[in-house]
Amino acid sequence: MIRDTEVEAPAFPPQLAAISTDRLLEAYAEAPARITTALDGVSEEHFRARAVPGKWAIQEISLHLADSELVGAVRIRRVLAERRPDLPFYNQELFASGLGYLSRDAAFRRATLHEFRNLRETTGALLESASPSDWKREGVHHIFGVLTLRQLLELYADHGERHLAQILEVRRRLGIPSPMTLLLPTLDY
Repeated sequence: MIRDTEVEAPAFPPQLAAISTDRLLEAYAEAPARITTALDGVSEEHFRARAVPGKWAIQEISLHLADSELVGAVRIRRVLAERRPDLPFYNQELFASGLGYLSRDAAFRRATLHEFRNLRETTGALLESASPSDWKREGVHHIFGVLTLRQLLELYADHGERHLAQILEVRRRLGIPSPMTLLLPTLDY
């Protein structure tokens, strides 16, 4: 069990703190539809193409979104229901390789994106009903240390937008650009 006193945590990215909770909730809720739009017109060949050496293909990004959302949904629920819980950890690279992201077919990808949408819908409803004191509730993250519910919203609102940016960049490099723009500033962590 990791406690915040045992973690030398980097500072949580402060850029999203200035964005209103309503705006973050909007970006969080819109992510599934925006990802679906970004995937329109992508061929099976393009889903698996590594346009940027050493970076994920669109297929891997798409499947990662749902797996990450599973973990995020548990983190958010634990913070709302428990007193300062440890937040679950997973290794995204091991998930991508161990779960065979690139070998999965279009039906699996569609089901995974449906799962992403459903998790965002149900978790979004919990976030929408959070009270002012709920936003201050805390959990302990393995990298960032103590995080509030508000910071988890920042993390996951950014997560959808960050991966949308990656999809748009891969599309551009593959010669199938999309005119979509991002709702939140791009962060590096």
